[in-house]
Amino acid sequence: MYTSCMHRSLALGSLSISLSLSIVLALTGCSDDPGAADTGGGGADSGGGGTDGGGTDGGGMDGGGMDGSATDGGGTDAEVVIITEDGGATWSCIVTSCAGHLLECGNCTDEDGDGLVDSHDPECLGPCDNTEGDVLLAGVGGETGGPCKSDCYFDFGNGSGNDQCEWDHRCDPLSVGPDYHPEGAVCEYDPGRVDGRTCPAAQSDTCLDVCRPLTPNGCDCFGCCTFDAIAGRSPADGGETVWLGSVEDGTNNGTCTLDVITDTSACRPCTPVADCYNDCGPCELCVGRDTLPPECLTPTPDAGPGPDGSVPDSGTVWDGGVPPPRCDPGVQACGLAGDSPCADLYYCITGCCVPTII
Repeated sequence: MYTSCMHRSLALGSLSISLSLSIVLALTGCSDDPGAADTGGGGADSGGGGTDGGGTDGGGMDGGGMDGSATDGGGTDAEVVIITEDGGATWSCIVTSCAGHLLECGNCTDEDGDGLVDSHDPECLGPCDNTEGDVLLAGVGGETGGPCKSDCYFDFGNGSGNDQCEWDHRCDPLSVGPDYHPEGAVCEYDPGRVDGRTCPAAQSDTCLDVCRPLTPNGCDCFGCCTFDAIAGRSPADGGETVWLGSVEDGTNNGTCTLDVITDTSACRPCTPVADCYNDCGPCELCVGRDTLPPECLTPTPDAGPGPDGSVPDSGTVWDGGVPPPRCDPGVQACGLAGDSPCADLYYCITGCCVPTII
């Protein structure tokens, strides 16, 4: 979890679906807006399951086992699609573009037919993810910034120019024989590059401002992530973090999926860049984790002298009292049953409404 502070501006662009308007967001400064859904007069209505103002505008859509109808988003001119999931639950999905591109995880459509859409699909890493299917390769962004090189994994575009994030897998000490994780022998570990221009000791302020808010809990800016299934795995067995951008040798075909996250040949081990790592707390939704234990959701009896809600080093025994927050102060929680939808300038990334920065 981390805290970020910024202003957003809204630009409108033509689209060929439903309302012909989509959201393009740009980073301009700093704001104390917590990102809560508008319950008063415009935008997504968190109280009634629909949208506020304007009635319907546009046709329905079929999303692979769910029906969605486009509705006018009130005073925001945002395109809102009401998603009815298998089982009857409904939520307001706001069409969100990334750098002017409408991608699979921002178009409010169930691309892979699994009954889950965009931020409700654990295989979506954010609005700049163009592969809603099983493979965790984003389809855009920093996973293909050139051999060995990597920039922000979770935004749009290759190269560090738009986010000033710099990393090179030749600085990963795991990239030695026989496996050369995570990218292969062409990226053999070169200690002379460590702390150099392409592997700086500290990422730039621009990288931290632009990329880290888009980075899911449990990942660094470059797509090196931990999962509950490999938590505590020894270094000899592959360690606790894997590269989402793992591909089949000699191809750009992604191999890492949630189903094979423990397979080091499919989800190759990596060393996270500590300077831009967004850790996965015990009471946070994280990449690959879409539920929380009961003690994270309801108060429990006081169990000792520690502060209420504290977590001892073991990470398993709670002191009781009020559970720790799922998000930083002032940031709206999302992603669980009963949570209000994020407002139209925000996207739910691992349980917190995050301003979309592109």
